[in-house]
Amino acid sequence: MAGRLRRVFSPATLGVLAALLVVVGSLAAAAREWRAGDLIDAGPVRVTGWVTGAVPHAKSTDFEVGYRVGDRTYRTDTGTLSLRRLSPPPSVGAPVPLEVAAADPSVARVRGASSPDENLPPAFLLAATAGALWLVGALRARIRRSRGRRAKSA
Repeated sequence: MAGRLRRVFSPATLGVLAALLVVVGSLAAAAREWRAGDLIDAGPVRVTGWVTGAVPHAKSTDFEVGYRVGDRTYRTDTGTLSLRRLSPPPSVGAPVPLEVAAADPSVARVRGASSPDENLPPAFLLAATAGALWLVGALRARIRRSRGRRAKSA
């Protein structure tokens, strides 16, 4: 039983599983960003948001942006909204020009951007490519190991 578990959970098999998770997760995240951009493009509503909070970090600051559509108030943060294209850099109380999706006003982007965070889809595709290369390497290691085991038993 222990030998079988060691074969099933070998480093090569775990490498294959981890690489698959990276590829699938990265592609799903990129698709989510593109979907959000397409949703906004299908029916953009221009609103003005306001920076309602800031959390400084060593090299950056995370901002929270609030905005109203109709009678509802929405909030988003710089984890889902790229404020890098604003000049000057925002501060608490500063207005932020936004476009939101008419079909789902919780989906927002800075006006003029192609997706909520334009830097994420390329980064996710890069991660997916790296994961795919890792997957190929892990599969080759798994196949070599399997062939080596068969050769020993023959």
